[in-house]
Amino acid sequence: MPMPAIASDRLVELHNDLTYYDTMIAKQMREYLRGNPVNRHKLAIDAELEEALRVFKPETPAEVECRRELLRYKRRVDDVVRELLRINDERVAAK
Repeated sequence: MPMPAIASDRLVELHNDLTYYDTMIAKQMREYLRGNPVNRHKLAIDAELEEALRVFKPETPAEVECRRELLRYKRRVDDVVRELLRINDERVAAK
């Protein structure tokens, strides 16, 4: 995901937090696709990250756009989390 050439330290931290969140969800998706159970403790929507992104005050137009993209991407990851939880719950209920 692109970052402005001159970004605040806080925006870089938020980007790194989003990357970590995405990686954790991708690992759980991989486990699900392999037929293994998912860890519901790791498979949760990160509301704290959402709030941090929403309250971040961008200082430049590039940071505004970057923050917008980070929020958009985080919401896509959240959609994956919701769907994976739904599918996992159906799998457990069917057993």
